[in-house]
Amino acid sequence: MNNMKLLLAAFAVITCLSAGAQTLKEKWKLVWSEDFKGSKLDTTRWNYEVNDIGGGNHELQYYTARDTNAYVKNGMLHIRGLKEDYLTRHYTSARLTTRNKADFTFGKIEVRAKLPAGRGMWPAIWMMPTDDKYGGWPVSGEIDIMEIKGQYPDTLYGTMHFGPAPPHNRHKGVLTELEVPGGYTNAFHTYGIEWKKDTIAWYVDGRKYFEGTKSDVTNVAGVPYPFNERFHFILNLAIGGEFVGKPDDSIFPKEFLVDYIKVWEPLRP
Repeated sequence: MNNMKLLLAAFAVITCLSAGAQTLKEKWKLVWSEDFKGSKLDTTRWNYEVNDIGGGNHELQYYTARDTNAYVKNGMLHIRGLKEDYLTRHYTSARLTTRNKADFTFGKIEVRAKLPAGRGMWPAIWMMPTDDKYGGWPVSGEIDIMEIKGQYPDTLYGTMHFGPAPPHNRHKGVLTELEVPGGYTNAFHTYGIEWKKDTIAWYVDGRKYFEGTKSDVTNVAGVPYPFNERFHFILNLAIGGEFVGKPDDSIFPKEFLVDYIKVWEPLRP
């Protein structure tokens, strides 16, 4: 009888702890979403970057505002990389931002996308500071929600970049592998972060694989923590450059598909 009472008491404690965990589980409120409905990209929400500079990584593409490089169809954004001679470059693609149209500080962010495979493909979902409060890159920060090297489709990168200025710039991140045929390019996957004051956690398909903290950034004297400021989205398909190397010209055209982007804020108690 005493053993039975102890078992019942233990069960009651476990039940209470479980209920407490349910109560403490964070709840979120959807505050912004982009589902790419309609027949054209909504330019009240998105900016086209037009240049041959890219991200400054010796990439090979010219980013255009043409429908041939970025278009909306069947409820999805298509970012299309082409092998073609265009102005100063021999490849074209698109890079889109929400700067000063959709800027955020903290939240749960999810992006459902299908990535292009192939040597030299460099799709990315990332965020940059809107106000550059602490100065130029990378002192004001950079949040890479997702990027891959197209020649290694089973390896995903999630990274935070921060100061001091180059050549002493720093980053912290991790790569994670998906052991299925075709890796991250075989189907749609959901890439996300949970971004809170002084921490950012990275997720793929709901699985957490990395977390960066304020102490990771400020453990060098004089380096500010920039990730408590406003950031905006960037979606792009870079071609070539230092990260991925020379592209395979036989694989073009290639498309980076984005189904949706959703941003939640925590519900206040």
